Amino acid sequence: MTTDILSLAGKTALITGASRGIGRAIADLFAGHGAEVVLCSRKQESLDEAATEIRARGGKAHAIAAHMGRQQEIHALLQQLAARSLHVDILVNNAGISPPHDHALVDTTEALWDKIMDVNLKGPFFLSAALGKQMAARGGGSIVNISTTSALMAQPEIGAYCVSKAGLNMVTRCFARELGPKGVRVNAISCGVIKTAMGDHTLNDPERLADMMKVNPLKRVGFPEEVARTALFLASDASSYSSGVILQVDGGVLS
Repeated sequence: MTTDILSLAGKTALITGASRGIGRAIADLFAGHGAEVVLCSRKQESLDEAATEIRARGGKAHAIAAHMGRQQEIHALLQQLAARSLHVDILVNNAGISPPHDHALVDTTEALWDKIMDVNLKGPFFLSAALGKQMAARGGGSIVNISTTSALMAQPEIGAYCVSKAGLNMVTRCFARELGPKGVRVNAISCGVIKTAMGDHTLNDPERLADMMKVNPLKRVGFPEEVARTALFLASDASSYSSGVILQVDGGVLS
């Protein structure tokens, strides 16, 4: 008798930024592998639509709107989870922003800096801290952070984004060390250019895209489903001895 090592049956997974793109692909795949998924993003209507489609395929899904850049909404999310008796076993911090700007990093405004850090770093940190404690108290869990090659390879026009994701990588490693003794694994996925709305800044700029392809051995962009499959590996028992890993899904850009 063989066991499906990728099965998430009996697990509850919270995915932020789950109404579209990478987050939506992860929610769909996790639900297909047996997880009860909690979809989270800013807009309730989009979440309801995604959750309805998952349920139509026989999956279990909840939709709770929350802005990851607003601490009061993160607290409200945690309260909603408790009220619904949803004990999160898997957290995927996918929500993020990368607003392009024409000026240099040294000219970044405080408002823009705070906006990017709040969503990309502060939000995932405090959500992981809260749910990581709960996972540790129950004896185990998995946190997966969606990062980027730009955390290790500086990019023009998105310097603050690069810094925020570099910080997320270190949060990943620090939590891996701190929560590991309690059975909680914490890993990250370093994404290259993925065909999503966030990637439009590159995808819709032929010159910028051509420059990216010069350093991409596979000579193509990635797709949300490819990131989702990696997230499934990190969330499941298939990666039971992996923690503190920053796993590349970038077509070989950082090779």
